[in-house]
Amino acid sequence: MAENEVNEDYINGLRARLNQNHRDVEAAVNLGNYYFDQQLPSQALVYYAIALQIDPDQPGVKTDMGTMYWSNGIFSHAEKTFKDVIEQYPGFGNAYLNLGMLYRNITKEPLKAIKVWKELVEGYPQDAAADKARKLLAEAFVELN
Repeated sequence: MAENEVNEDYINGLRARLNQNHRDVEAAVNLGNYYFDQQLPSQALVYYAIALQIDPDQPGVKTDMGTMYWSNGIFSHAEKTFKDVIEQYPGFGNAYLNLGMLYRNITKEPLKAIKVWKELVEGYPQDAAADKARKLLAEAFVELN
């Protein structure tokens, strides 16, 4: 069986699950993740929105949604989404990483990026994302000097 057929079967199966049970959050998230991985942000956004309507308490899905806004060129929504995740889930490290990268790479505001990454490292030093934030901070300081 070709890879396209496998992917099509997988997607059709998830869609069938969602059509049979409109509250199947796992199917909605998996569809969003599939389209995220395929770099199809508009489609990913649809399924992430469905997943968040079913269960809004998903910081990972919200952060992925912010990333898809970014990929779609909707930077203000990406920024707002990452900030909302940080406000609602202060220890969710990936939102800090992404917000800082948005500031560094898109809005060209390295000082804002440094501030966000420092908040993560100082406030949640044991978070898995803190190590990546430390590396990003070191890179940012080198770039500024």
